[in-house]
Amino acid sequence: MNSLSGNYIKILKAFHIGFIAVSFGGFFTVVALLLLKLSDENLTFLRSHDFIIYFLNNGLIYYGFLGSVATAIVYGLYTNWGILKHYWIIIKWILLLLIAAIYIVFYSPSLNALTSLSDAELHLNTAKDEYSALIRNSFRLNIVLIIIYVSVFLISTIKPFGKRKADFLSENRFGRISILVTIIICAAFGVMGSINLKNLRTMDINHPNLETIQNGNYSGKFVGGGGEYSVVVQIMDHEIKNILLHTERESKYVRFSEPVIQRIISNQKVNVDAITGATTTSKCIMKAVDNALTITN
Repeated sequence: MNSLSGNYIKILKAFHIGFIAVSFGGFFTVVALLLLKLSDENLTFLRSHDFIIYFLNNGLIYYGFLGSVATAIVYGLYTNWGILKHYWIIIKWILLLLIAAIYIVFYSPSLNALTSLSDAELHLNTAKDEYSALIRNSFRLNIVLIIIYVSVFLISTIKPFGKRKADFLSENRFGRISILVTIIICAAFGVMGSINLKNLRTMDINHPNLETIQNGNYSGKFVGGGGEYSVVVQIMDHEIKNILLHTERESKYVRFSEPVIQRIISNQKVNVDAITGATTTSKCIMKAVDNALTITN
Protein backbone atom coordinates (compact mmCIF):
# COMPACT_ATOMS: atom_id res chain seq x y z
CA MET A 1 0.00 0.00 0.00
CA ASN A 2 1.29 3.47 -0.90
CA SER A 3 1.81 5.41 2.33
CA LEU A 4 2.40 9.08 2.92
CA SER A 5 5.83 10.23 3.99
CA GLY A 6 6.49 11.35 7.54
CA ASN A 7 6.13 15.09 6.90
CA TYR A 8 2.86 14.67 5.05
CA ILE A 9 1.52 12.49 7.85
CA LYS A 10 2.35 15.21 10.37
CA ILE A 11 0.58 17.83 8.25
CA LEU A 12 -2.44 15.57 7.80
CA LYS A 13 -2.57 14.84 11.53
CA ALA A 14 -2.37 18.57 12.30
CA PHE A 15 -5.31 19.28 10.01
CA HIS A 16 -7.26 16.36 11.49
CA ILE A 17 -6.72 17.54 15.06
CA GLY A 18 -7.49 21.11 14.01
CA PHE A 19 -10.83 20.15 12.47
CA ILE A 20 -11.72 18.14 15.57
CA ALA A 21 -10.86 21.09 17.80
CA VAL A 22 -13.03 23.41 15.70
CA SER A 23 -16.12 21.19 15.78
CA PHE A 24 -15.60 20.19 19.41
CA GLY A 25 -15.18 23.84 20.38
CA GLY A 26 -18.40 24.61 18.54
CA PHE A 27 -20.27 21.95 20.48
CA PHE A 28 -18.95 23.25 23.79
CA THR A 29 -19.81 26.86 22.98
CA VAL A 30 -23.35 25.91 21.96
CA VAL A 31 -23.92 23.83 25.07
CA ALA A 32 -22.68 26.74 27.21
CA LEU A 33 -25.14 29.13 25.52
CA LEU A 34 -27.98 26.64 25.91
CA LEU A 35 -27.10 26.20 29.57
CA LEU A 36 -27.29 29.97 30.03
CA LYS A 37 -30.71 30.02 28.42
CA LEU A 38 -31.89 27.24 30.71
CA SER A 39 -30.49 28.69 33.92
CA ASP A 40 -31.30 32.39 33.52
CA GLU A 41 -34.85 33.37 32.74
CA ASN A 42 -33.72 36.75 31.40
CA LEU A 43 -31.53 35.03 28.80
CA THR A 44 -34.02 32.37 27.76
CA PHE A 45 -35.59 34.57 25.10
CA LEU A 46 -32.57 36.58 24.06
CA ARG A 47 -32.54 36.36 20.24
CA SER A 48 -28.83 37.10 19.86
CA HIS A 49 -27.98 33.79 21.57
CA ASP A 50 -30.05 31.88 19.03
CA PHE A 51 -28.35 33.54 16.07
CA ILE A 52 -24.91 32.80 17.54
CA ILE A 53 -25.95 29.18 18.07
CA TYR A 54 -27.29 29.02 14.50
CA PHE A 55 -24.05 30.25 12.94
CA LEU A 56 -21.90 28.02 15.16
CA ASN A 57 -23.98 25.00 14.17
CA ASN A 58 -23.93 25.74 10.44
CA GLY A 59 -20.33 26.92 10.47
CA LEU A 60 -17.78 25.61 12.97
CA ILE A 61 -19.56 22.40 13.93
CA TYR A 62 -20.68 21.38 10.44
CA TYR A 63 -17.48 22.10 8.52
CA GLY A 64 -15.25 21.05 11.40
CA PHE A 65 -16.90 17.63 11.52
CA LEU A 66 -16.75 17.20 7.73
CA GLY A 67 -13.08 18.11 7.78
CA SER A 68 -12.28 15.69 10.59
CA VAL A 69 -14.03 12.82 8.77
CA ALA A 70 -12.37 13.63 5.45
CA THR A 71 -8.89 13.75 6.96
CA ALA A 72 -9.60 10.54 8.91
CA ILE A 73 -10.46 8.76 5.65
CA VAL A 74 -7.28 9.98 3.95
CA TYR A 75 -5.31 9.00 7.06
CA GLY A 76 -6.75 5.48 6.90
CA LEU A 77 -6.18 5.07 3.18
CA TYR A 78 -2.62 6.35 2.96
CA THR A 79 -1.01 5.38 6.26
CA ASN A 80 -0.36 2.01 7.86
CA TRP A 81 -3.33 2.40 10.21
CA GLY A 82 -5.83 1.45 7.51
CA ILE A 83 -9.59 1.98 7.42
CA LEU A 84 -10.68 -1.19 9.22
CA LYS A 85 -7.35 -2.76 10.16
CA HIS A 86 -7.89 -2.37 13.93
CA TYR A 87 -10.98 -3.07 15.99
CA TRP A 88 -10.70 0.29 17.75
CA ILE A 89 -10.81 2.02 14.36
CA ILE A 90 -14.02 0.16 13.49
CA ILE A 91 -15.57 1.34 16.76
CA LYS A 92 -14.38 4.87 15.99
CA TRP A 93 -16.11 4.81 12.59
CA ILE A 94 -19.32 3.53 14.16
CA LEU A 95 -19.27 6.37 16.69
CA LEU A 96 -18.58 8.94 13.96
CA LEU A 97 -21.53 7.60 11.96
CA LEU A 98 -23.65 7.85 15.11
CA ILE A 99 -22.60 11.49 15.55
CA ALA A 100 -23.50 12.22 11.92
CA ALA A 101 -26.91 10.54 12.28
CA ILE A 102 -27.81 12.38 15.49
CA TYR A 103 -26.57 15.67 14.04
CA ILE A 104 -28.48 15.39 10.74
CA VAL A 105 -31.73 13.89 12.03
CA PHE A 106 -32.14 15.53 15.43
CA TYR A 107 -29.56 18.08 16.54
CA SER A 108 -29.25 20.49 13.62
CA PRO A 109 -33.02 20.59 12.89
CA SER A 110 -33.64 21.33 16.58
CA LEU A 111 -31.23 24.29 16.58
CA ASN A 112 -32.59 25.60 13.28
CA ALA A 113 -36.13 25.40 14.67
CA LEU A 114 -34.98 27.28 17.78
CA THR A 115 -33.62 30.11 15.64
CA SER A 116 -36.68 30.17 13.38
CA LEU A 117 -39.07 30.60 16.29
CA SER A 118 -36.86 33.28 17.78
CA ASP A 119 -36.45 35.19 14.52
CA ALA A 120 -40.20 35.16 13.90
CA GLU A 121 -40.75 36.19 17.55
CA LEU A 122 -43.09 33.25 18.02
CA HIS A 123 -41.03 32.22 21.04
CA LEU A 124 -42.62 35.04 23.04
CA ASN A 125 -46.24 34.01 22.52
CA THR A 126 -47.82 31.16 20.56
CA ALA A 127 -44.73 28.94 20.49
CA LYS A 128 -43.28 29.73 23.91
CA ASP A 129 -43.70 26.18 25.22
CA GLU A 130 -42.34 24.67 22.01
CA TYR A 131 -39.36 27.00 22.15
CA SER A 132 -38.57 26.02 25.74
CA ALA A 133 -38.88 22.34 24.83
CA LEU A 134 -36.46 22.83 21.93
CA ILE A 135 -33.90 24.40 24.27
CA ARG A 136 -34.07 21.42 26.61
CA ASN A 137 -33.98 18.92 23.74
CA SER A 138 -31.04 20.67 22.06
CA PHE A 139 -29.14 20.76 25.34
CA ARG A 140 -29.62 17.01 25.91
CA LEU A 141 -28.59 16.21 22.33
CA ASN A 142 -25.54 18.44 22.69
CA ILE A 143 -24.43 16.58 25.84
CA VAL A 144 -24.88 13.23 24.06
CA LEU A 145 -22.80 14.40 21.09
CA ILE A 146 -20.04 15.72 23.36
CA ILE A 147 -19.92 12.39 25.22
CA ILE A 148 -19.65 10.47 21.95
CA TYR A 149 -17.01 12.88 20.68
CA VAL A 150 -14.97 12.43 23.88
CA SER A 151 -15.32 8.66 23.49
CA VAL A 152 -13.91 8.89 19.95
CA PHE A 153 -10.99 10.94 21.27
CA LEU A 154 -10.26 8.46 24.07
CA ILE A 155 -10.46 5.46 21.74
CA SER A 156 -8.11 7.18 19.28
CA THR A 157 -5.68 7.94 22.10
CA ILE A 158 -5.75 4.64 24.01
CA LYS A 159 -6.19 2.45 20.91
CA PRO A 160 -7.73 -0.53 22.72
CA PHE A 161 -8.45 -3.99 21.28
CA GLY A 162 -6.39 -5.92 18.78
CA LYS A 163 -5.48 -5.83 15.15
CA ARG A 164 -7.46 -7.62 12.46
CA LYS A 165 -5.82 -10.00 10.01
CA ALA A 166 -6.65 -7.93 6.94
CA ASP A 167 -8.17 -4.66 5.84
CA PHE A 168 -9.68 -5.13 2.39
CA LEU A 169 -10.75 -1.50 2.14
CA SER A 170 -7.29 0.00 2.39
CA GLU A 171 -4.75 -2.77 1.73
CA ASN A 172 -5.47 -3.23 -1.95
CA ARG A 173 -5.89 -0.94 -4.90
CA PHE A 174 -9.48 -1.92 -5.61
CA GLY A 175 -10.54 -1.16 -2.05
CA ARG A 176 -8.94 2.28 -2.07
CA ILE A 177 -10.43 3.14 -5.44
CA SER A 178 -13.89 2.01 -4.28
CA ILE A 179 -13.72 4.27 -1.24
CA LEU A 180 -12.47 7.23 -3.25
CA VAL A 181 -15.19 6.77 -5.91
CA THR A 182 -17.83 6.58 -3.17
CA ILE A 183 -16.48 9.74 -1.56
CA ILE A 184 -16.44 11.57 -4.91
CA ILE A 185 -20.04 10.55 -5.67
CA CYS A 186 -21.25 11.62 -2.21
CA ALA A 187 -19.33 14.89 -2.50
CA ALA A 188 -20.83 15.51 -5.95
CA PHE A 189 -24.37 15.02 -4.63
CA GLY A 190 -23.54 17.27 -1.69
CA VAL A 191 -22.17 20.00 -3.96
CA MET A 192 -25.20 19.80 -6.26
CA GLY A 193 -27.51 20.03 -3.26
CA SER A 194 -25.61 23.03 -1.92
CA ILE A 195 -25.74 24.74 -5.32
CA ASN A 196 -29.48 24.13 -5.54
CA LEU A 197 -30.03 25.57 -2.05
CA LYS A 198 -27.85 28.57 -2.85
CA ASN A 199 -29.81 29.21 -6.04
CA LEU A 200 -33.09 29.10 -4.11
CA ARG A 201 -31.81 31.37 -1.36
CA THR A 202 -30.36 33.94 -3.77
CA MET A 203 -33.04 33.90 -6.49
CA ASP A 204 -34.40 37.26 -7.58
CA ILE A 205 -37.51 38.44 -5.80
CA ASN A 206 -39.17 41.33 -7.64
CA HIS A 207 -40.97 44.34 -6.18
CA PRO A 208 -44.23 44.53 -8.14
CA ASN A 209 -45.68 48.04 -8.40
CA LEU A 210 -48.78 47.81 -6.23
CA GLU A 211 -50.11 51.09 -7.65
CA THR A 212 -50.75 49.34 -10.98
CA ILE A 213 -52.59 46.37 -9.46
CA GLN A 214 -56.34 46.55 -9.13
CA ASN A 215 -58.44 45.18 -6.26
CA GLY A 216 -58.82 41.41 -6.33
CA ASN A 217 -57.38 38.04 -5.41
CA TYR A 218 -54.34 36.93 -7.37
CA SER A 219 -53.00 33.38 -7.46
CA GLY A 220 -49.42 32.31 -7.96
CA LYS A 221 -47.17 29.37 -7.28
CA PHE A 222 -43.57 28.33 -7.14
CA VAL A 223 -42.17 24.82 -7.43
CA GLY A 224 -38.94 24.13 -5.60
CA GLY A 225 -37.49 23.67 -2.15
CA GLY A 226 -39.10 20.28 -1.71
CA GLY A 227 -42.58 21.02 -3.01
CA GLU A 228 -45.07 23.36 -4.62
CA TYR A 229 -46.08 26.58 -2.87
CA SER A 230 -49.38 28.14 -3.92
CA VAL A 231 -50.59 31.52 -2.69
CA VAL A 232 -53.62 33.73 -3.07
CA VAL A 233 -52.77 37.40 -2.58
CA GLN A 234 -55.56 39.82 -1.73
CA ILE A 235 -55.05 43.36 -3.03
CA MET A 236 -57.26 46.19 -1.83
CA ASP A 237 -56.65 49.91 -2.46
CA HIS A 238 -53.22 49.04 -3.90
CA GLU A 239 -52.14 47.33 -0.68
CA ILE A 240 -51.48 43.70 0.19
CA LYS A 241 -54.22 42.90 2.69
CA ASN A 242 -53.86 39.16 3.06
CA ILE A 243 -51.94 36.16 1.74
CA LEU A 244 -53.22 32.60 1.88
CA LEU A 245 -50.60 29.87 1.56
CA HIS A 246 -51.17 26.29 0.49
CA THR A 247 -48.55 23.58 0.12
CA GLU A 248 -48.65 19.82 0.33
CA ARG A 249 -45.10 19.72 1.62
CA GLU A 250 -45.10 18.18 5.08
CA SER A 251 -42.31 19.88 6.96
CA LYS A 252 -42.09 21.88 10.14
CA TYR A 253 -40.01 24.41 8.21
CA VAL A 254 -43.16 25.42 6.34
CA ARG A 255 -44.76 26.38 9.66
CA PHE A 256 -41.61 28.12 10.85
CA SER A 257 -41.41 30.17 7.66
CA GLU A 258 -45.07 31.27 7.60
CA PRO A 259 -44.35 34.49 9.59
CA VAL A 260 -42.61 35.77 6.45
CA ILE A 261 -46.13 36.36 5.13
CA GLN A 262 -46.75 38.89 7.90
CA ARG A 263 -43.45 40.57 7.06
CA ILE A 264 -44.59 40.96 3.45
CA ILE A 265 -47.89 42.49 4.54
CA SER A 266 -46.29 44.77 7.14
CA ASN A 267 -43.60 46.04 4.75
CA GLN A 268 -45.87 46.10 1.68
CA LYS A 269 -43.14 44.53 -0.39
CA VAL A 270 -42.38 40.99 -1.43
CA ASN A 271 -38.62 40.86 -0.92
CA VAL A 272 -38.29 40.91 2.87
CA ASP A 273 -35.89 39.28 5.34
CA ALA A 274 -36.30 35.52 5.35
CA ILE A 275 -36.89 33.61 8.58
CA THR A 276 -33.47 32.50 9.80
CA GLY A 277 -33.35 28.71 10.04
CA ALA A 278 -36.09 28.43 7.41
CA THR A 279 -34.48 30.61 4.75
CA THR A 280 -35.12 28.38 1.75
CA THR A 281 -38.81 27.86 2.51
CA SER A 282 -39.23 31.60 3.18
CA LYS A 283 -37.73 32.39 -0.22
CA CYS A 284 -40.06 29.89 -1.91
CA ILE A 285 -43.09 31.61 -0.34
CA MET A 286 -41.81 35.03 -1.38
CA LYS A 287 -41.29 33.82 -4.94
CA ALA A 288 -44.83 32.44 -5.09
CA VAL A 289 -46.17 35.86 -4.03
CA ASP A 290 -43.85 37.52 -6.53
CA ASN A 291 -45.18 35.28 -9.32
CA ALA A 292 -48.79 36.03 -8.35
CA LEU A 293 -48.31 39.79 -8.55
CA THR A 294 -45.78 39.90 -11.40
CA ILE A 295 -47.93 37.80 -13.73
CA THR A 296 -50.77 40.21 -12.98
CA ASN A 297 -48.74 43.07 -14.34
